[in-house]
Amino acid sequence: MGWLTFVFFHKKKDRIANDTISNTSLDEVVVTATRSPRQLSSLPMPVTLISKKQLQQAGSVRLRDILLEQAGIVMVKDNGNSEGVQMQGIAADYILILIDGLPIVGRTAGNIDLNKLTVNNIKQIEIVKGPASSLYGSEAMGGVINIITEQPTTDRIKSSFSILTRGGAMNELDINANTMAKLDRLSFVAGINLNSSGGFDLTTETPENRTMYPYQNYTGNLRLGYTFSQHLEAFVSGRLYHQEQNTPFSDNLETDWNWNTMFKHTISDTWSFDYTFYATRNKTESVFNGETALYNRSLLRPEIKTTLSVSDRATLIAGLGANYDALARTSFESEKNYEAYYVFGQYDFNPLEKLNVVIGARFDSHNAYESAFSPKLSTRYEITDWLSTRGSVGYGFKAPDFRQLYFNFRNTSSGYVVFGTETIHDLYAGNESIEYLQKQLKPESSIGYNFGFQIQPLNNLSLNLNVFRNDIQNLIDTYEVNEFLKDAYVTELHAEEIGLGKGTRIFSYRNINKVYTQGVEVKVNYKINDNFKILGGYQYLDTGDKEEEKLIESGTVFVETDVSDVKLTLFDYFGLRNRSKHTGNIKLFYDNYEHKFSANVRALYRSKYAIADTNNSRGIIDKYDTFVSGNLQINAVVEKELYSLFKLQFGVDNIGNETGSSNADVDAFQVGGVVNDAVLLLGRTFYGRVTFNF
Repeated sequence: MGWLTFVFFHKKKDRIANDTISNTSLDEVVVTATRSPRQLSSLPMPVTLISKKQLQQAGSVRLRDILLEQAGIVMVKDNGNSEGVQMQGIAADYILILIDGLPIVGRTAGNIDLNKLTVNNIKQIEIVKGPASSLYGSEAMGGVINIITEQPTTDRIKSSFSILTRGGAMNELDINANTMAKLDRLSFVAGINLNSSGGFDLTTETPENRTMYPYQNYTGNLRLGYTFSQHLEAFVSGRLYHQEQNTPFSDNLETDWNWNTMFKHTISDTWSFDYTFYATRNKTESVFNGETALYNRSLLRPEIKTTLSVSDRATLIAGLGANYDALARTSFESEKNYEAYYVFGQYDFNPLEKLNVVIGARFDSHNAYESAFSPKLSTRYEITDWLSTRGSVGYGFKAPDFRQLYFNFRNTSSGYVVFGTETIHDLYAGNESIEYLQKQLKPESSIGYNFGFQIQPLNNLSLNLNVFRNDIQNLIDTYEVNEFLKDAYVTELHAEEIGLGKGTRIFSYRNINKVYTQGVEVKVNYKINDNFKILGGYQYLDTGDKEEEKLIESGTVFVETDVSDVKLTLFDYFGLRNRSKHTGNIKLFYDNYEHKFSANVRALYRSKYAIADTNNSRGIIDKYDTFVSGNLQINAVVEKELYSLFKLQFGVDNIGNETGSSNADVDAFQVGGVVNDAVLLLGRTFYGRVTFNF
């Protein structure tokens, strides 16, 4: 399978007598980590920046594919087969996804579908690892991924226009068009992406279940800016995503839009205000057997932020805002609403010439759960010109979501139901045993530690080492409540009264004790010479549930093996499901400036992991379980510039066609009544691109 891409690119420039541009290399600037512009190398916390050049070199068009190539980032599927991004072993529920600093809504089982986010019109992607709730609140407990879109920043380029198309890959057609202009005080960026697929199947053994069913979608974005004076600027931006997909089982329609209005008021050279009003909505409708399932979530967020340069060595940021969150869902009795109000502050200063300290905190007050206070302290010290150390400790939290409080999902044909904590207390109000069930869930919380070194022993070699630990408390977990309702007769009688059959299994949610993730991450950047450069990354990850460890230490957990029953020890314990102990990548880039030719090879590795307990060891993942085997994916791209007019690019993703076929004898895992394929279904993909410059 393959595709071919064509790009038309046009720029209109000012006629300037001397149009030379300095080639001085500037340190990359990021804004996500501190909500203010900072040089990447000077930050006291672990941050990854993916530049536009890296996006173009990879040849990818979807955010998911770009993130897969970053050290310590893994894409994992849950029991419902939805996919999300995992960082430092922390699940997608706790990773905040932003576009230009503003959140995306519309999670499926806690996961944002990253395939619907095109890299069209992206300037750079910034990834902050570890708790970031001190600036961003809930869902940033494990980190933040911020997608920064393009905006005109120079008067030298008056306008630009580009068109990119690709087609053929797994029956896919992708078309991008972008335009950018700056006219006196007015600037704008606009783009559209059209994407469709006829569907494909990588599992011919099960023709009734295709890997991907046909779909078609489009994404449009617009950003306008106007400068009223040197003290006042206004920006408005919007994004619209629409997708239709039909399968033999259902017809699905999804619409996602957001709109943001911001005024930047500069009081003086040292003091400014940002006034923001953001609105977004995600609506999904699925029709199955004539019945419509609806998911309709909206978020309104007004916010005021001020930035004050106290001195040449100190900057203060403070702000306040509110979240008005609403969700209407078929499995809810009625529309549910959240209201949250927050204040935050951050002081970034240099008490010594070589010491940078960032102190931040945020307080969130909510109408449906306990308030949360999220402090964070980060420091960086330059020991020598080539060695510096950095460390951070922060508190993160995640609010209980609508589903965990108000769910009323009934699958009576399979003999089970899932109720949110508020719902089950309403339904079982007459049962005296209801007091055994938790009603008000606490926010999940974590303390994250990151400590590392930045080393540059040579001008052409740099290394980053980071050691991390995340302790998560009050983790919200699903559990079966029947046994807690004590009297089986009362349970079954009451079940009939609320429309359930006798013997129906009833599930709800509760806070449980601690889990942890910890490990080491190493990143290397080595410029061999003017033509060759190597980038590498590796993460070792250790995870565990402290309650499971106590259970193993009690000596009461046994597993059946081919030889005999084995009592588990901590040495046998593997950790949390869907976590690989080893992940890594190595990338080789070659540039031949004389012949205007470039190429790169990128290898990505993930070691074995377990989807679920397969040997009835009380839900514990151990070395005797069935694992999905480790896999190695190799991608390559070659590019040639011809006559200074256009570039040809050809690439292959997953050259070895890694599919996880070593697990074929496993067939599938049975997890909570849901079958999960053991085969990885990566597939091999060819693509090409032609870029014209005028």
